[in-house]
Amino acid sequence: MLFNLLKKPSLWLIPMAFSSIGSNANEFDIDQNKITYKITITENEPNVAQIHMKFIPQDSILYMDGSARAFENSWGHFLHDISAYDQHKNKVNIVQLQGPKWKLDGDHTSPITVTYNVHLTHPNYTWSGGIDGAAYATEHGVFYTGRSLFMLNGTQRNDISVKFDLPKPWKATTPWEVDGKESNRYAMKGIDDLLQSVMFLGTHKEIKIKRKDFELIFALGTKETMEQEEEYKEIANGVLNYYVNLMGGNPNPPNLKGTLRSVVVVNAWDTTDGEALGNNISVLVEKDGDEFSKLISRFIFAHEFFHLWNGKSFSPNSDNLEWFKEGVTNYYTVKSLYHIGILDDESYLNVLSDFFYKRYIDDDGVGTLAMSEGEAKHDHWGLVYGGGMFVGMAQDILIRNATNNTKSLDMLMRAFYQKYGGSEEQYDMDEVCQLLSDLSGEDQSSFFDTYIHGTAKFPIETYLHPAGLDASVNDGKLLIKKKNHLKTLEQDIFYGFLGK
Repeated sequence: MLFNLLKKPSLWLIPMAFSSIGSNANEFDIDQNKITYKITITENEPNVAQIHMKFIPQDSILYMDGSARAFENSWGHFLHDISAYDQHKNKVNIVQLQGPKWKLDGDHTSPITVTYNVHLTHPNYTWSGGIDGAAYATEHGVFYTGRSLFMLNGTQRNDISVKFDLPKPWKATTPWEVDGKESNRYAMKGIDDLLQSVMFLGTHKEIKIKRKDFELIFALGTKETMEQEEEYKEIANGVLNYYVNLMGGNPNPPNLKGTLRSVVVVNAWDTTDGEALGNNISVLVEKDGDEFSKLISRFIFAHEFFHLWNGKSFSPNSDNLEWFKEGVTNYYTVKSLYHIGILDDESYLNVLSDFFYKRYIDDDGVGTLAMSEGEAKHDHWGLVYGGGMFVGMAQDILIRNATNNTKSLDMLMRAFYQKYGGSEEQYDMDEVCQLLSDLSGEDQSSFFDTYIHGTAKFPIETYLHPAGLDASVNDGKLLIKKKNHLKTLEQDIFYGFLGK
C-alpha cells in the first residue's frame, strides 16, 4: 500500500521511507505483544484485588485459566465489576461467554483498558486439590496464584509486566524479575510465567537462598511459620545442597534464560496440604498439628522441590512414566529428609511401612491396574506414587548389590540431568529400562513386564534384604527391622539406600 502511494519517490526519500517502515513495524510488534497489569490492594479492603489491565487486542476474546472446574466460570467466578474502555475512555461492551471467557464488542486496533476486582472468597468453597492452589488470606497478607488473578487476551504475549500498589508496609514476593528501576514492577517472559506463579503480598517474612543462576525464595505469612524462620532456612539449604550434589547442578529446565526463581509459600492452615505451580510451591501446615503432620509438610516441600530436577530439568515423554517421575521423586524426597536429619534410621523405616506401604496396599488399583497407567495417578496415589517409590527403591538396592555398592540409581538421575537438562528432548520407558539394566548388569525387561506394565502386586519386602533389613508382610502391614549384625556390603547398601 505504501509503495503504491510512493510510485515515484525522490532518491533522498527512499532511505527515510524504509527507515520509517522498519521503525513502525518494530514498534507495532512490541505493542501487539505487550500487556500490562496493575494490582491495587488497599488497607481498608485487603481481600479485594483491583486489577487494571491494558493491551492492544490480538482478538476480541478475554479469557482466564480453566482449571477451577468446580465453577462454571472457573476462576472468573471470583471476578466482579468488569469494565472495558477504549483509548478515548469510551466504554466498551463486554459479553459473558460460556466458561471463563468474555467477548469485547467491536474491532479494536488501539489500546484497551479492562478493570475488574477479584474478591478473595476462595476459602468459602471446598477445593478438591486444596486451598493451597487457589487463594487465601492470613493475618499477615494474602496469597494468590497467577491463574486466580489474571484475565488474558491473545496467546502470543512475550512482553508482560505486573505492577503492585500495596498499602504500607506491605511487600510482594513473586518469582518474577524486577522490571527496570521500579521495585514494585515485575516482568515475565510469557503467559506460562504469569499463570503458573504464586505470590504473597503483605507483611510476611522472606527467606532468599541464592546459588549461581538459581534463587529459592520462601514467603512465611503466618505467626506459626514466621516463628520457624530459622528452621525453614536450615531445611531449604540442606535439601538444596543434597539435590545439587546428587544431580551435579542447579535445576536446568528447557529454555532457561538468566536466573531461575522458585517461590515457596508456607503458611499455617486447618489441614496440611501442598501443590506445585510451574517452578513454585505452596505448602500449608496444620495448626497445632502433631509431629507426623509437620513431617508431611516438610515432605511436600522436598517432593515438589525435587521436581525442579525430575520433572522440569528432565521429563518423560508419556504419562506411562508417572510412576518414575512421582514415585522415584518420593524415594529421593525421603532420602533428603534423612540426609538433613529430619528422619533417623527408625523413623525412616516407620514412614516406609506405616505411611507409604499402607497407602500402596490400600489402593484399590493394586492388582487391577498397571503402574504405567499414569493418567490414573490422581485417583491412585498409592499405586503410582507409592508403588513407583518401591520400584525405585528396589532397583537402587539391586544395582548396589550387583556392583558391590559402586553404582546406584543416583547414576541414572545424573545421566538424565546431564543429557536432558536445558533441552526440550524427553526420555522414554525403553531408555529407563535399558539404563537400569546397564547399571545392574542384568536385563530388567521381565521386571518391567511384571510390575510396571503388568498388574502384579509389588513385593518390596523381598528386595529389602540385601540392605541389611528383615522385612515381611503380615495382615497387609509391612514389617521392617534392621538386622542385628550387618555385613560390610549390607551396611554400605543400607546407608546408601537411606541417603547418607
